[in-house]
Amino acid sequence: MSTESISFIKWGECHSKNPDKPDVLECKVVKTETMDSELTTNVHVQQRIHDSWEDRLLPLKSHESHNSSLLKSWNELVKHKKIVADTKFQLKTYLGLSKNNRPIRRSEIIL
Repeated sequence: MSTESISFIKWGECHSKNPDKPDVLECKVVKTETMDSELTTNVHVQQRIHDSWEDRLLPLKSHESHNSSLLKSWNELVKHKKIVADTKFQLKTYLGLSKNNRPIRRSEIIL
């Protein structure tokens, strides 16, 4: 399947601003290698939507952002072989504030 026809996980659909009650996305790894699109660095996953798994591109880092925490976490987990193809994980995410009081997406990968 060509990644050009795969939908992106859209952060705009994740509304939580509370770190104690983050949005939780259930995902499964398709490929561990990252790939660049025009705007982001991504990875191919499947996301549980209701009762089925749908192919998605998970944006790990925007090229216009300094926030690389999700990309760094992903690369560390891959490096230590904690994430391989078919690994299921939860992505907990919420919109927090940066050191400069600007909105910033915070995320945590839970295996």
